[in-house]
Amino acid sequence: MNGELYINGRLIDINEALPFPFTYNISDIKDLSSRKGNKSKTITLPGTANNCALMASVYLTSSREKIITAVESQFLDFDPSIKSTCQYYSNGLLVFEGIAQLLECKCSNGVWSFEISMVSNQIDYIALMKKIKINELDFSEYDHTCNSPNILETYSGLNQINGVQTTIKSGADWLGIGYYYGLIDYGYTRASANTFKINQIPPQTFVYGILEKLFTAVGLTWESTFFETQLFKRLLLAFPGGTLPEITSGQATNSSVTATENNNAGGFIMNQSVTSTTGLDVNFFPAQLFQNPTVMVDNVDVTIVTDPSSQTVTTLPFQFKAKSSGLFNIEYLGDHIIDITKTPVVGGDTVQFTYKSFLIIKKNNVVMSTDQIFNGQGDVSNTISQTKAFNYFSTINLLNNDELTFEIKTNLFLYNNTFDNDTNSTIQFTATSSGVDLNIKKQIQQFNSGDTVRINQFLPDMTGDVFFKGLITMFNLYLRPKTSNPTIIEIEPLNEFYNDSNAALDWSYLVDRSKEIKVKPTVNIAAQNYNFGFETENDYYNKKYLTEYGEQYGSFLFNSQNQYATSNTDLKVPFSQKPLALIPTTTLIMPRAFDVNFSESATGQVVPMKGKPFIVQLGELRVATWKLRNGSNIDSTIVAQPYVGHLDEIANPTFDLNFGVPDVVFYTAAAYTNNNLYSYHETFIKEIVSRYGKLVTLSVMLNSSIINQLDFKNLILIDDVVYRLQSIKDFDPGKQQSTEIELIRILQGDDSAPPETFYRITEGGDIREIEENTNLRITE
Repeated sequence: MNGELYINGRLIDINEALPFPFTYNISDIKDLSSRKGNKSKTITLPGTANNCALMASVYLTSSREKIITAVESQFLDFDPSIKSTCQYYSNGLLVFEGIAQLLECKCSNGVWSFEISMVSNQIDYIALMKKIKINELDFSEYDHTCNSPNILETYSGLNQINGVQTTIKSGADWLGIGYYYGLIDYGYTRASANTFKINQIPPQTFVYGILEKLFTAVGLTWESTFFETQLFKRLLLAFPGGTLPEITSGQATNSSVTATENNNAGGFIMNQSVTSTTGLDVNFFPAQLFQNPTVMVDNVDVTIVTDPSSQTVTTLPFQFKAKSSGLFNIEYLGDHIIDITKTPVVGGDTVQFTYKSFLIIKKNNVVMSTDQIFNGQGDVSNTISQTKAFNYFSTINLLNNDELTFEIKTNLFLYNNTFDNDTNSTIQFTATSSGVDLNIKKQIQQFNSGDTVRINQFLPDMTGDVFFKGLITMFNLYLRPKTSNPTIIEIEPLNEFYNDSNAALDWSYLVDRSKEIKVKPTVNIAAQNYNFGFETENDYYNKKYLTEYGEQYGSFLFNSQNQYATSNTDLKVPFSQKPLALIPTTTLIMPRAFDVNFSESATGQVVPMKGKPFIVQLGELRVATWKLRNGSNIDSTIVAQPYVGHLDEIANPTFDLNFGVPDVVFYTAAAYTNNNLYSYHETFIKEIVSRYGKLVTLSVMLNSSIINQLDFKNLILIDDVVYRLQSIKDFDPGKQQSTEIELIRILQGDDSAPPETFYRITEGGDIREIEENTNLRITE
């Protein structure tokens, strides 16, 4: 076996006598909310010179001066948070790709060794999403004026995008981007029951568009039939309620800092030289070689221009400490002058160069973003100068006492000398700041007539990973990086994730029948209860429903009827649910998200309240009269209600964003639907809790070629029975031995349950059942 491990594209020395076990997972039937990725066990790498050099260059914290010089102590300050790309090949075939993390450095008798683990890219992407709050995403192209025309045009599928009226529909289909002004009753005081001021209808944001921006922020795209459906593209994330944005221009200015960037003492922000070494070209003539890339990092120094609230901690380097909470815009704009000089000057000999410069923003010393601000390229024979203009903008969510610092990083690449000789070349790279501003400006957040509406001001303070995992739980989504490109994530609900059973891969010939085969009823590992629900909400209608019916509105409890089970599995999404209710004296039915304060005389007063984020469906305009009051207190009567809510429509609903059918609704319902979020979980649940469900554990003879083409979307056929592959445990491409796998038997086919079935193992070791029809759907 020929095994090769690469970390950051560099070949690592490995001890092939040591095991290289990998586990491949898709889900955990004991924890339905889990979506496990592929991973390795801890792997020990020998401390060869090559490996020590790599570990030092990748994992050591080199940004501060070393105070330890002893060889035995050189790895004391490695950074365990650094994750580097890795690939493992067996006999030239890729069997694992993901992220390598250095866990431990060991030194014995002066010899180092390194323990690493490898996890799939998918897990790392979720970690990247943790750093981003969805209200920090850039929705600035949707900035628009708060007025009646801009509200009303959304009902026709129009948005203001970069100041231009633009359609967000294709025919009758919504594109899933932008914003919408659906009616939701937040308890704001109104002139009449059916009159809404323009500043009493906060915009909702399409979930598809939020997710698209989140994926882009972490360098991902997706392939998903489900995400392109109208069901998904009509989902909207609503304003949680409570106080509307009210940060005035004066308040924003008082909480902001403006500054200009300083050059260092030598007159530059970066000044570094790189000298080539002499090597041989393809014709074995002397040639000059550069080590790439050269990485330069500068802590941004500034001169303060304005700082009304004294939020600057230091200027060398610049450190900002917020004295208020909210959304802040980061502006970094101006020119950097790049000078590149080659010495010695030899005729027309040139060196080709490219460089990329990045702004690094750290919050509380944690990197929040690394965004490219400019790049350049060219050839240099003597001296070349390039002026790079940039205008960077981003948004960051800060709490009181959060600290910000900034770095500029440049990666320089040198190659393709036009000369062959043994005279080493030196390249001097300098970057000079020229008229560069670095500003931290608190956003103006007002929602009155004529104000600028900024979409992110109405989004919750929720991290990207929580938002995305909430959608995964809602729709029982399965994810996997695309084999040909791991930055493309294939995403589908369980019901649509797997390929057809007619295309199942026959692994019967791979079964190691000398090893133990275990068949366990899945009901034995099922939970007693599966609780599907939402974040607890304390608005008036949620509390009323809970008090009267003893359960959360929209929740669903599935009891497995397993008398031996004692555990419960909770599948709770990070969103709340808002009951639909009729507004008295009107025909308006909508989510009503407020509380009622009662006096001693039992007189109630409606009060707005800040609730939890919630998702609604965009329905069709329904016949109901209401009035929109503009900034001049002039009412426009409108005879079509822009309906949004947990049902796709009121009159004849076909899909519900609840998990269960409510015992009662707070309006007169002519029809309801039992097609809801639970339908995305039902198949898997019934396969687990059915007495016909089986978890089969056995060993198969896998090889690198099979692993290289492994696709959990493919069903597995063994001895005429179709299974879902759950996991492959500790596959070691260096060992000629069988590997244990776990399989779940599929129950599908006609609508009748099979008779009680019994497994038997034939003399040849085949796994068969006495009754012939083994693939039936259970509708218990």
